[in-house]
Amino acid sequence: MSDPSYNLIIADDDRTIRDLLSLKASHYGFHPVTAEHGRDVIELIHDSVDIVLLDLHMPEMDGFECMEALSKSHPQIPVVILSGENDASAAMRAVKLGAHDYITKPFDLNNLFTILRNAKKLSNIQRENQSLKDSISPVATTTDVVAYSEPMQKLLNQAKRIAQLDSSVLLTGESGTGKGVLARYIHTQSPRSAKPFVTVSCPALPRELLESELFGHEKGAFTGALKKKIGKIEAAAGGTLFLDEIGDLPIDLQPKLLNVLQDRQFQRVGGEKSLDCDVRIITATNINFHEKIEAKEFREDLYYRISVIPMELPPLRMRPKEIAALTKHFLERIAAQRGCHEIAVNDEAMKKLMTYSWPGNVRQLENLIERASAFCENNTITSDDLMGDINLTDGSVKSNSQHIAGMTLAEIEKLAIEQTLELCSGNKAESARTLGISEKSIYNKMNRLGI
Repeated sequence: MSDPSYNLIIADDDRTIRDLLSLKASHYGFHPVTAEHGRDVIELIHDSVDIVLLDLHMPEMDGFECMEALSKSHPQIPVVILSGENDASAAMRAVKLGAHDYITKPFDLNNLFTILRNAKKLSNIQRENQSLKDSISPVATTTDVVAYSEPMQKLLNQAKRIAQLDSSVLLTGESGTGKGVLARYIHTQSPRSAKPFVTVSCPALPRELLESELFGHEKGAFTGALKKKIGKIEAAAGGTLFLDEIGDLPIDLQPKLLNVLQDRQFQRVGGEKSLDCDVRIITATNINFHEKIEAKEFREDLYYRISVIPMELPPLRMRPKEIAALTKHFLERIAAQRGCHEIAVNDEAMKKLMTYSWPGNVRQLENLIERASAFCENNTITSDDLMGDINLTDGSVKSNSQHIAGMTLAEIEKLAIEQTLELCSGNKAESARTLGISEKSIYNKMNRLGI
């Protein structure tokens, strides 16, 4: 996990400037960490960073290269540029890359930190708004679940019956099988459907932030807790709390969740009062819990509490009857979003879709269809539109189909990351989850291996 103790990254190859800015930043209420060049910034960045102060001219990776990387990995974090040159073209380029502001040296410290404080406020507002949008999902409809095969029809019938109960549900299955969609379906079929459906991704946040995100915190509970915050458990009052990738819940937070399940009570971080909660909990994972329990990384009593009703989603290769229906469903949604005419798939392309093994399951199919529909002509997807990245005849990745025998461990690691990135359509966060590593680790490995 990333260290959440710092919220400002100061990057400058001049040590004197770094030390001065770091000292002043602490005086102005920030918790800074310094970096000598752009690669250090990439390694230090995490979701709880409020702002990056970036010099343009640095060795190894300059400010522009660093900004391009940050715009892809953490576009929500504002970047303020420092430059020794009053260059209009450089300023324009920085702004196009998403810079919050552009400041030339020498600069006024009071003015600089006024800009940083304003950027921090903006960052916090945007983060809270995005968190609210992401966590409190719109009501799902039955059309979100496609079930033509016998296994999925059986699963859907079970889901309808389970929805009427308040028991905890554990959804298992490979990554991309649709566990989140099924969780929403259970919620919309339940007596709680008029109340919020709130999602928390357990591996998405560092441990300290995850605790506050789940349980909330009182004012003054820790440095930076300037006001009371309502957690996702309270936000889901009367509704459903969906904990995705529950296997990544830190071991020291597991007793607190167990208390919620057993006693229907919890405490905010820094609080002493026990609060009642009325929430139905659905969890999901693609890991082997028994291995986690044996390794003392997951509490056995918590496992039994979350798995009162276990449901396993079959991989897409086990339900090929869904492929055509899912493809049609995705294309209808894409056409509606783009405001265009109906998009079709010709017979040859559909045959290739039906014979592919889909290691990335429904998510991989959805990504491929969206990409193919963007480049097809005459609103018709052909086999040529499908062949850019993967070989749909045998389920292998074209560009990386070599055998690993005789390769070094570094070469094998690079190959695994490249294939997973292709499988996840370049989504680094999803690739990291698939590989079982943190998002920070995948960036570090990509830099080290030259990917």
